Amino acid sequence: MKGCAEFIFESKQAGLIYQALAPEVEDELHRSNVSLGLEEASIRLKIWGEDTTSLRAALNTWIRLVNIAFEMVNI
Repeated sequence: MKGCAEFIFESKQAGLIYQALAPEVEDELHRSNVSLGLEEASIRLKIWGEDTTSLRAALNTWIRLVNIAFEMVNI
């Protein structure tokens, strides 16, 4: 079973957060894919997994990365 999740994160610092996260998109993930987009004051993150296990693992990784990036721009 394939799965997909899409998130939109809004921030006045969206450009900085996007720049911090963009290099991570190039990392190879097992059984999952990620797309990251910048739209004015928001970041669109879309994650696909070939199964629920791979989707869950990718979600955990990317939500953690986004959270860290948000915390860093607010220091």
